[in-house]
Amino acid sequence: MGVVAGLLSAMVAALVTEVYCHRCLAHRAVRVRPKVASALDTYFKVVVGTNPGTWAAVHRLHHRHADTALDPHSPRLRPPITVLAGSALLFATARRRLPPDTEPGRGTAHLAVRILLVGSFAALFGLVQALVMLGLHLGCYLGVMGAVNAVGHLYGTKPHPGVAGYDLAWLAIPLLGHGYHNSHHAHPTAARTGPLDPIWPLLRLLAALRAVELVGQDHPRPAPACCAASEGLLLSPGR
Repeated sequence: MGVVAGLLSAMVAALVTEVYCHRCLAHRAVRVRPKVASALDTYFKVVVGTNPGTWAAVHRLHHRHADTALDPHSPRLRPPITVLAGSALLFATARRRLPPDTEPGRGTAHLAVRILLVGSFAALFGLVQALVMLGLHLGCYLGVMGAVNAVGHLYGTKPHPGVAGYDLAWLAIPLLGHGYHNSHHAHPTAARTGPLDPIWPLLRLLAALRAVELVGQDHPRPAPACCAASEGLLLSPGR
């Protein structure tokens, strides 16, 4: 039970991160309806333990300073294994660079809910299963987050010369569309990263259900500069 729960939890957390924190908040490629945004916001704070706006702000640091000394997690400036295995530590270091007014205060309510959920799982299935669930959740979720940068900035082709990252299409599905990392850096406001983007069908379904609105359409469109369409750090995702 712990294996199944851990894998499912990591998968859902990665999907929420990609759809809500990344494509909606960080790049404004997608607009999420306010009620849906509120649910995703609460989920992310409880399960991942980070404010979604903070995640988006750190990600923008990466785009603005890609592969330079100010990049929070470039594998070109540090050992790739550090980026792959140390994504949580690199994120914690980068968040200290954010302006104070972009970092919302941290309450204890979401931590209490997280402890309650894990405690309930342990009570139902045993402590060992709870530890297995937590280990797989953290390992798989942080592994995907780290691999996006550790691989995407080192290997593949460069259809957009002079822009950070590489395209390696066969990795697009396991990395939630980021096999097209060079294309994403060239067109950060596009809702679709490339032909094999597994998030695109999900976005189309959510749009059909009127849960989201697609802003950047299926074909990547140029932006005058990375993140030029998403300079505001904590705008309401319902706008």
